[in-house]
Amino acid sequence: MTDSIQHIENIIKIIENDILESKLAFAQEKICLQEFSEIAEAFQYPLIAGGKRIRPLLTLLCAGSIGGERAIQNARNAALALEMVHTYSLVHDDLPCMDNDDLRRGKPTTHKVYGEAKGLLVGDALLTDAFFHLAHTKCKLTEYLKSLIQELSLCSGANGMITGQWLDISLTGKHDLIWEQIELIHKNKTGKLLGCAFVFGYICGLNVLKTDVIHEHFILNKGKLRQAGEFVGIAFQIIDDILDTTGSSQSLGKTAGKDQAQNKTTSVSILGLEKAQNLASEFTEKAYHLLESVFAKFPASSENETYKNLLFYQLEQLLVRKY
Repeated sequence: MTDSIQHIENIIKIIENDILESKLAFAQEKICLQEFSEIAEAFQYPLIAGGKRIRPLLTLLCAGSIGGERAIQNARNAALALEMVHTYSLVHDDLPCMDNDDLRRGKPTTHKVYGEAKGLLVGDALLTDAFFHLAHTKCKLTEYLKSLIQELSLCSGANGMITGQWLDISLTGKHDLIWEQIELIHKNKTGKLLGCAFVFGYICGLNVLKTDVIHEHFILNKGKLRQAGEFVGIAFQIIDDILDTTGSSQSLGKTAGKDQAQNKTTSVSILGLEKAQNLASEFTEKAYHLLESVFAKFPASSENETYKNLLFYQLEQLLVRKY
């Protein structure tokens, strides 16, 4: 376990280094130099604020599970792009027109530092520049690069995260919700970007293999990995609801019972504690099964097995928590 933690921390250092090196570089214009400096600083502000780096970490671990260390190196631009998209979503979520949050990870939110209009622009810049970095992924087939770009658009746009956010806004405050509506929010708002992480890792793993998969299998595996991410996202949110009900503020690191105090509709309030626990386990097992079914199609090596074990260890930290 200690070795796993150290190995994962080393990979997170790679992610953090890539984030730091992604800072904007402008020509040294004499006109508006101060403003250009502020843009560069504001762009980095939410990126370096911290976080668990779950999505880029899953991208790199999934790549390593298929193509080892070479695949991890190949996947770094894709991992960075995904973290940028996730960060953009948080910047926009915090805006007054959305959740109106003053703090994010213990620091003032971007719009509290730079103002609402500039905060909006920071989110826009992160989203747009994500595709710039993604396009620099070295792909041996045009189809692979095209698929990376399509996947990020699909999972973060109207067919993914945006729909989840839209539903969350539309359904908040309603007390006649059914579980299927809550599931749809979690599937899109949380699950789609996690699925994107797995698909990114898969494609970058293929980039370093000597042989290519046939087109039909390529499409099938992407679908399985996308769905695995959706299941992970749903399970994660159910477990959060459970822990809010059963955990203490000390163990959670945040206020326990907040959902109930706010009369918020959750998986526990709809399904009951026991059924929610069972459902979280079911979604977790389904996600594991889909991942294993894809990995099993590729020759195993000690390096690949190491990263696959690290991937499942990381998922366990997310999903197999005491509740």
